[in-house]
Amino acid sequence: MITRLIIFLVLITTSMAAWSLDLSPEKLPFSVAASSFSSQNKQHLLSEYQGKKVMLWLFSTWCHTCVASVKAMQKNQAILKKNGLVILALRNYNNGGYPGVSMAEFMKKFAAEVIGQKNWVIGEASKQMDKKLNPKKFPDVYFLIDEQGLVKAVNTAPNRTMKTILAFAAGSKTGK
Repeated sequence: MITRLIIFLVLITTSMAAWSLDLSPEKLPFSVAASSFSSQNKQHLLSEYQGKKVMLWLFSTWCHTCVASVKAMQKNQAILKKNGLVILALRNYNNGGYPGVSMAEFMKKFAAEVIGQKNWVIGEASKQMDKKLNPKKFPDVYFLIDEQGLVKAVNTAPNRTMKTILAFAAGSKTGK
């Protein structure tokens, strides 16, 4: 019973991410090109990925549902790579304010097959990115960004919304 209640609360919380971020469909698309992150000890801007389809995924390494999501992403890696989707898997700034393992440890444990794949970038969100894109401190939120650098969709829990991600990667305008 308690497990069902916890699952229900997680689903309710994650399904409200776009609404809570005030990213209703009429607010889309918008640009996040100036947002920065670090990967392999270097600073990067999202604008570096203009011309590519991108999934910017912010998550925390203490998040249990993020484990299922990273496994689902790994399972669909061949399709995502074939369709040219770049996955920016970034740990929330300061891990969302809670302790947890590093991104390297998390990925090694739960999705080792994607480490080193050309379409995966593993890193850390900047404080500025966190403030702009995840002010409510969701442990798991992603943005689907088109080739022009515009966010076309915002959602949570990739393991539960994989159809949206796959449709976006395949070229659907809305990701649906």
